[in-house]
Amino acid sequence: MGLLPVIAVSAALTGPSFAQEQGAQGVTELGTITVEGGAGPANANEQETNLGRIQGTVKDTPQVVNVISKETLEQQRVQTLEQALKNVPGITMGAGEGNGGLNGDQFRIRGFEAKGDIYNDGLRDFGVYVRDSFAFESVQVFKGPSSENFGMGTTGGAINTTTKRAHLGDEYSIEGQAGNGPFGRVVVDVNKEINETTAVRAVATGRWQDLAGRDHVYSNSAGFLGAAAFGIGEDLTWDLSYMYQRGERKPDAGVPMVPFSGTASKDNPSRPVTEFGVPRSVFYGKEQDHDVFNTHVLTSKLKWDANENLTLYNDTRLSVYDRDFATSIPGTTATGSEIQAGLPAFLSNYGGGNPTFKQNSWGIQNITTGVAKFETGALRHELVFGLDVFYQDNERKAYSVSGKDATLVNLYNPGATYYLPYTVTRNPANDRKSTGTSVGLFASDRVWFTPEVSVLGGVRWDHYKASYDTATASLEETTSTLSPKLAFIWEPTPDQTYYVSWARSFTPPGQFVANAANPLGNQPSLEPETSDLYEVGGKINLFDGMLGINGALFQVTKSNAYYTDPTTGDLVETGEKQRVRGFEIGVSGRPTDAWTVGVSYSRLDSEILTSTTAENVGNRVANSPENAVSLWTSYELTKHLDIEGKLDIGGGITYRDEYYTNSANSAIVPESFSLDAFVSYEYKNFNVALNAYNLTNRVNYNGSHNNRAIVEPARTFVLTVGAKF
Repeated sequence: MGLLPVIAVSAALTGPSFAQEQGAQGVTELGTITVEGGAGPANANEQETNLGRIQGTVKDTPQVVNVISKETLEQQRVQTLEQALKNVPGITMGAGEGNGGLNGDQFRIRGFEAKGDIYNDGLRDFGVYVRDSFAFESVQVFKGPSSENFGMGTTGGAINTTTKRAHLGDEYSIEGQAGNGPFGRVVVDVNKEINETTAVRAVATGRWQDLAGRDHVYSNSAGFLGAAAFGIGEDLTWDLSYMYQRGERKPDAGVPMVPFSGTASKDNPSRPVTEFGVPRSVFYGKEQDHDVFNTHVLTSKLKWDANENLTLYNDTRLSVYDRDFATSIPGTTATGSEIQAGLPAFLSNYGGGNPTFKQNSWGIQNITTGVAKFETGALRHELVFGLDVFYQDNERKAYSVSGKDATLVNLYNPGATYYLPYTVTRNPANDRKSTGTSVGLFASDRVWFTPEVSVLGGVRWDHYKASYDTATASLEETTSTLSPKLAFIWEPTPDQTYYVSWARSFTPPGQFVANAANPLGNQPSLEPETSDLYEVGGKINLFDGMLGINGALFQVTKSNAYYTDPTTGDLVETGEKQRVRGFEIGVSGRPTDAWTVGVSYSRLDSEILTSTTAENVGNRVANSPENAVSLWTSYELTKHLDIEGKLDIGGGITYRDEYYTNSANSAIVPESFSLDAFVSYEYKNFNVALNAYNLTNRVNYNGSHNNRAIVEPARTFVLTVGAKF
């Protein structure tokens, strides 16, 4: 469906085949844009993957990847990773797991859990916190099972942020922002060239934000990035960085979801109470609720071009996280019809189990990668091989909560009880400790039989050991598994790449060391989840490479699916086999020298094929919206106006279909639509911009869990003033 028009356009515009010498293993990027001025090519097909074990550009490689470029991050004035990922169709947000109140960044890709699949510069970023974007250069989403490249997890894919690096040339900037909410932010970025091969960089930020249209919800943060680069332009380079981020925020567990009448079911699904007349501003937490976290990340990245045929990479990271968390989990026995009628309604289960704890996590990872290029007879090879080892450790101190009297909390107006205190007492009986140790060996070889035809084959072996200790139990699980991939690639001209690929991923029990309440589920051995990807796609450059088209048809089948029980936090085997089919298509680049555009569309057709709960068979897979689209475009008016400086206007839309939150299909998050826009003007060293978000002031939802949904902010305006020297 989505690929056939792409091939037809290609045949008409690119002409006959030409022999070419090209290609390296990599990952296909689909979606967003880049613009001139050091941000990379506007055509996403030509962007580098920037990972040692994933060589080449977008056009070279057999997998869908969405990219949110540096230019898009700047134009949208993105503040968090969550905001950045709104540009990627097919991603939904999580609102935390039960029996632990987990919050922070939790994402699902194509309906599949991805909370353990967040990476920074290709290394795991396993902490539970809200990631500020001040240190981001770009964001990539590698879609589909990717264990051969990333290790365990990645059923839906992997999210990788790239960090700002020190570079040659002196550059200094300061930017201040202000908006309704109220909202304020400052970012200072200083890059200093030490000599012709050495540079240092420092980036600092502070953010103060009350969410527009939401009572009591705020998110404040501060951050610092220190980076140094040695051997710039030499055969041996070393990038060293330290990133610190602190956050103080009011965790939002969302609003309850209720059926219109009676009991929720597939034929009578629950919806957020804000769909039945409860104001968007209503917040069901307490003044004492809090989420305070500190993140320390020290990263070393070495690259050695030993000769023209061999490159070695060594990447190491030490991460330390701490967190102090308490929240209130709302529920209600009211129905939608009762709410619409204005009948008395109150919260229930307000305590939410034990959502109060202090957490300390740390981990260390090293990945050593080699890339060798050689020939055997008439065949050309690109061999990627390496070793990936990591250790993660998490300790959680538990607290008990009393005094959250739900009978006092009015569903329509909970503000009167917001300041009533509750009691928190230490509860060592619920303390938890978990660890994870992994050793992975990986190798892949791309072999060119002709300049146009190649085959990429790879495999990764992982040995993973997890432990989980409480006052009453001590559990261990060990998993060893292979993750293969295979792709056939055809490049008939330098501007065309087509591929057919297959890959398998695995998710072992105990993977979520820091971001699951009970990583091993307090039960006997669980078999790992396995997922298979089948994909056919193409990438085409048009108009001398100024515009790129990407398209792919895919199917992901996940076996032995399990989920986190919303009450106990235990992992529970569902016996489900889940299938998600669909296609994605994207266009990015410059149709003219003044106009830049990026658009991505995703279609997901999901189904539960088997289940121990017979009623769930045939239902849609949870958290998988059928249709989603992201559009962002800008136009430089000064290309046609006789004025000095640079005047840009632009904007875009994000749309997502409604989706179910559980396998029973008994709760629905409504469709979402946001219209955003910006205007910016640069004159010499100064710039000013005005951004508007959710211009239609629609009630949207940006996260869900079981029977709760998180309400997005109301219409928001942000004014930015900055200077560069």
